[in-house]
Amino acid sequence: MRAASHKPRRGVNRVSAARRTALRRTALRRTALRRTAPRLAATALLLAATLTGCAENPGQAEKPTADPAWWAPEPGEITDWDWQITEPYDLSAPRQMYDIDLFDLAPEGAQLKYADGDVIDVPAGPLAGKIDELHARRPRPVVICYVDTGAYEHYRPDASRFPGHEKDKDAVPNRPHAPAEGSVIGWDTGWAGERWLDIREGSRDAFAEAVWARFDLAERMGCDGVEPDQNNPRGNDPGFRIPLADQLSWYREVARQAHARGLSVGMKNGHNEPGTAARLVDSFDWALPEECVEFAECGELKAFVAAGKAVFAVDYRKSVADPAKACRTHRRHRLDGLIKDEPPTGAYRKACR
Repeated sequence: MRAASHKPRRGVNRVSAARRTALRRTALRRTALRRTAPRLAATALLLAATLTGCAENPGQAEKPTADPAWWAPEPGEITDWDWQITEPYDLSAPRQMYDIDLFDLAPEGAQLKYADGDVIDVPAGPLAGKIDELHARRPRPVVICYVDTGAYEHYRPDASRFPGHEKDKDAVPNRPHAPAEGSVIGWDTGWAGERWLDIREGSRDAFAEAVWARFDLAERMGCDGVEPDQNNPRGNDPGFRIPLADQLSWYREVARQAHARGLSVGMKNGHNEPGTAARLVDSFDWALPEECVEFAECGELKAFVAAGKAVFAVDYRKSVADPAKACRTHRRHRLDGLIKDEPPTGAYRKACR
């Protein structure tokens, strides 16, 4: 989404201020898409061969290796998809993939769990139960769960797990005042109640467990993957001086943690810094860039396309002069693009096929 007026570069697509104040099965999560079955078959064959080898050569067991079991779409494979992270939602169309807010999908009884034994109850979202409903469709769609990983959200049930949290959101220092001593919560992202996190390598351990607990919840809920947002504070006035090396390492750690849970993971934004997509392509399964037409940055995603990884590009109809022309740019760069309203809901969608 376009950044707020005080920010020189993009922020990220998030819900409106009014909305936000309201409120895998296993590591080998399977999808119904055509790429998964061959991988699983190959794994089974390799395992069988390994077991045979062990029987013939006792004491010489070999560790089987296999391709990732998580969803990894190719360019042009998923052309019928949608991204909706705030109401009004419309999930009636038989899309190949839906990308929806994790907390809005949370079912009754959902919980966030931590190593210290703390458990936080998560309120049922407006789309509670929809993951199972979507997965019951034939053909089965992929469900990606949107989750902030580089931003603190005062309105979330786990807000208190982030050092610097205050019950009164206005008590958390904002520009031009420096973040509080020991706080990982920086300046606002342009959306009410949302702040940049201090993702520097020396600070992230103070809050990272809270982020990974969200990934654990996504896995338990049955999300096929995650769209981790707000990992690109550089150029967005976050209140902390974030070195490029730290931003890149945080992106990679987010991807690593998602894969450790069998979740597909996309690189969200960050492409505005030249060369970043090429540096991160090996860590991610796909990408979701915003406004690449608006800022003439679509060419930065060529590293993903060249690697055989889909790019789900989104531009906004009120930010591009001609949506049809924007779609032509998406197609020229082999991006599987959409034109959406900002923030993205179920109310408007133009597919760039």
